[in-house]
Amino acid sequence: MKQFSRIEPTTQQVCGLQYKRTMVVKTFKADDDSVHEFTTWGKEGGRNGGVIALTPDRKVIVTYQFRAGPERWMWEIPGGKFNGGEDEQAAALRELKEETGYEPQHVTLLGKSCRDAYCNMTWYYFLATGCTLSDDGPELDKEERDQGAEARLISIKELIDNAKHDRMTDPEAVLMAYEQLNELAAA
Repeated sequence: MKQFSRIEPTTQQVCGLQYKRTMVVKTFKADDDSVHEFTTWGKEGGRNGGVIALTPDRKVIVTYQFRAGPERWMWEIPGGKFNGGEDEQAAALRELKEETGYEPQHVTLLGKSCRDAYCNMTWYYFLATGCTLSDDGPELDKEERDQGAEARLISIKELIDNAKHDRMTDPEAVLMAYEQLNELAAA
C-alpha cells in the first residue's frame, strides 16, 4: 500500500458571489516519489453537524429545502456549520432551534463522518428525543428564508425511506441511528 505525505504547495480559493464555499488544492508525495494533486472542498478543520430530532409522539423534525447540487427539493435533518470553538452538541442544538424552533429533552451523540473522500470538514450527528416547539419558533437566516426552507414532521419510516432513496442529504446520520430509530418506531 502506498504511503502519502502532504507537501506544499497548498492553495485555497473561496468561490461564489453570495454563498461562498472554500476549495482547497492539496499536494501529496507518495513513497514511490510520485506527486498527486487533489481538489478538496470545505475549510480545513471545519465542523458541521446535524440532529435527527423526534417529538414526544416520535415524529421526525426535518427541513425541506431546495438544494442546488442535485437541483431539487430535499429532506434534511436540521443542522449546519459550527462557529469557531463552539461545542459540537451545543452547535447542533443551536442549528436545530434556529431551523425548526424545537428544543430536545435528551440528546445522544451518534457519531461523526467525513461525508465524502474530498471533504475537509467533519460532520457530527446527534439523536434528540422529546423535542418540543419553543415559544420563539424558528429563527431562519436570510438564505434559508429566501429559499423557502420549512420545518416539517414526518414518520420514522419516511425518514428511513428518504435516506434509502436519495431524497435527503444526510443519509449517513440515518445509518448511524438506524437501530435506535427502529426501536423507537416499534415502541
